[in-house]
Amino acid sequence: MRTTRLLSLALIGCAAVAAEAPIREIAIVHLSHTDFGFTDHPAVFAELQRRYLDVALDAALATQTAPSGERFVWTAETMAVFHDWWKTAPDARRKQMIDMIRAGQIDVAALPLNNTPFLNREEWDHMLHWIPDELWTLLKPRVAVQNDVNGIPRAGVVRLLNRGVTRLSMGLNADSGGPPFPQPSAFWWKMPDGRRMFVWLGESYPAGYGYFEPGEWRRGPVPRASDNAYRPPRPGEVLPSDEASVRAAHARCTKRLERLVRAGYPHKFLIISMTNQWRMDNDPPLPSLPCFVSMWNRLGLKPALRLMTTSDALEKMEREVGANIAEYTGEWTDWWANGTASGPREVAASRLSKRRLRAAESPVFGPMSAIARAAVEPMQKDLALFDEHTWGSSNSIATPGDLDVAGQYNEKSRLAYRPMAQSEWLLSQRMRTLLIPRGEGIYFLNPSAASMSGWASFNVTALRDDYKSVEDPSTGKRAPIEYDRGLQAFVRPKSPDELSSENPSSVFPNNAPRRVAKIWVEALPAHSVRALRLSTAEAETVTTLLQPDVKLDANGWPVSVVWKGMSKPLFLPGTGGFFTVSTQAFAPRWALKDLGQLRDQTKRDAARASTLQKTHANPAAVVEVTQTSHTVVYRQQLQHPRLRYGARILEIWRDVPRARLTLRLDRISSLDPEVWFADFPLPVAGAMPRVSSGGMPFAPYTEQLPNTCMDYFAIDGWVQYETADGTWIWTSRDAPLVTFGEHNVLARRTTAPRDTHRVLAMLYNNVWYTNFSASTEGMLEYRFDLAWSAKPVPPAGVEAFADALTMDPLVHINPTVPDEPLYIERLFKP
Repeated sequence: MRTTRLLSLALIGCAAVAAEAPIREIAIVHLSHTDFGFTDHPAVFAELQRRYLDVALDAALATQTAPSGERFVWTAETMAVFHDWWKTAPDARRKQMIDMIRAGQIDVAALPLNNTPFLNREEWDHMLHWIPDELWTLLKPRVAVQNDVNGIPRAGVVRLLNRGVTRLSMGLNADSGGPPFPQPSAFWWKMPDGRRMFVWLGESYPAGYGYFEPGEWRRGPVPRASDNAYRPPRPGEVLPSDEASVRAAHARCTKRLERLVRAGYPHKFLIISMTNQWRMDNDPPLPSLPCFVSMWNRLGLKPALRLMTTSDALEKMEREVGANIAEYTGEWTDWWANGTASGPREVAASRLSKRRLRAAESPVFGPMSAIARAAVEPMQKDLALFDEHTWGSSNSIATPGDLDVAGQYNEKSRLAYRPMAQSEWLLSQRMRTLLIPRGEGIYFLNPSAASMSGWASFNVTALRDDYKSVEDPSTGKRAPIEYDRGLQAFVRPKSPDELSSENPSSVFPNNAPRRVAKIWVEALPAHSVRALRLSTAEAETVTTLLQPDVKLDANGWPVSVVWKGMSKPLFLPGTGGFFTVSTQAFAPRWALKDLGQLRDQTKRDAARASTLQKTHANPAAVVEVTQTSHTVVYRQQLQHPRLRYGARILEIWRDVPRARLTLRLDRISSLDPEVWFADFPLPVAGAMPRVSSGGMPFAPYTEQLPNTCMDYFAIDGWVQYETADGTWIWTSRDAPLVTFGEHNVLARRTTAPRDTHRVLAMLYNNVWYTNFSASTEGMLEYRFDLAWSAKPVPPAGVEAFADALTMDPLVHINPTVPDEPLYIERLFKP
């Protein structure tokens, strides 16, 4: 959102001003764009990047006596790559590296990776503490770099400012997205706390090469480093330094600069970045580059060329133009965020890991030991790397069965699944360490920062007697243990009714009676433990709470629910709907890409209407209703041509305005592009939603930089509406992408839709033509919670409220017999 007037020498200067101030100097920033994969398997990528830093260091040392501006200069785009090099480098090499950093020939950017907008608060904290503090102090990073990606959350920028980094270089790739302002340009980005980041919105990270050469040298275009039919360019094959070649490059550069000035570029100084021409991404340094620059300058060609680090180039740019550029506020939402929805199962695993790590940090456990803290760090790194922008091979869509494609996606997936398992074990250890000393009982724990009410569920085999209730030792009151059907492992099914439609393998019964024990936990305070005792006695008579006013459709599915004190229902008809958007066009991903590139609104609307097909799921059966003491559960099977099986389950709390929707969708494998949505129309017409990214709230549409993505939003997991009729809070456990009003597939919105009260969760999206996952098959589960509050929920409390909605009480059971002391000390102590 623009907040100050555009000055005469700001982002889009007039041609007359530009003509008076021709570009006099070009800074060339040389780097390797770090895709954690894409060109090569991530294990090979890591070795390549370590070796590239050695090449860069040697090239810098070899030219350290050359004239300033003609020495070899290199920027390490990501801190993670540099840290990998540092951990294995001998002391002598480390000293040489620090010498070259202090000499201004090597630069290390502050961010460890090029990020997607799915990092939570804790991840962002870790991102800016990726390396030991003593190494940060030694390096003194002055700049952050975010390349390729089409946005960056303010949560990251605020943390950069907290660490003293005040300049950001963005070299976004406009493919399937676009910049908020013309590339190149500069602006001030003001944060909610009033601090500002100087932003250089450069052209795409390899674009500098095109200023001097007529076309790409690379072939392939993305051969693996191990393919010996391809190679990096040899000296003289790109940017040759003989006089004739340099003069030809100057002629091309002059024409390019003239076009830039005519387009409105107003500054005398220009920054361009350049990669090598082997693959462009994950490419080595070009040691011969200083020879080209040196010959250019010796010939007296204008503008002058300077090899500069990103830090020095942005510092000079800020010094020259900082007083005369515009200031903007708002989120920089990312056009590329939709690709993450191609891996819904892995995304769900990563989000589960993050919730568990946050739970393990609950103050209910007390301070975390140094040993446990050390165990958390690699989990945080894995999760941050999962949220890095590279999802897989460059051929992931074109040849999805290729071994390299499978290998790269395996590496990406383990970044979610490994911390999922490790965080589960850590949380278990923290619970055992806290609760084993408290003796016999069944314990319920709330690790969130808000009160929690709901079912605590566990496998019935954990009970070693015929327990019927739980007893409060302080009052003697007993509450019932309720039982559900579920999986009975390693047992042969006895009858067809023990096998549900979700169990095509039919190996073990998944619908066996009394397999899941459930205990209702009411109003468990934030960061607290409640201790009860298991009992074989019957529970006291429980008065079933009154059911709220539920309206049903013809098949028995709820279309609205109203509790006492509400003037409007919790949700509107259509909630729980499922639909897909697809296309039957020839070469469908190219057709969708063409559609997305249309800038004329009328043509785009017509193309969307003719190209995109919307297919709704239909009820496959009447609704099954299950009554419990505290909730009512509605279950309905769905039919859809893209599903082998589908079901929606809506659980409605009896005593408080709250509901939980679970979708279980068994996707039929297909490489055809499609987008899945779940529908949640809410009775909040006229209210604008609020969401958050990295723990920082914002209002979609009104608190964004201009021209940033309005078709969908990456969120932490909640949407809030404040109205005169109360507060609605919607949460998503598994799917962190939403849109509003309509599906907005390839809409390229520039304004808010009319009906922002309709939340649509993006469940799946495989429309990308590279990098992301081509297909996912099998059962996918998504869970959403919806609650209403008569009172406003302050911004600081929404995240805690949403966390408590998403989680269930944790369970720990202690028997009468004390535990083995060696287990407590050596096994369960984190």
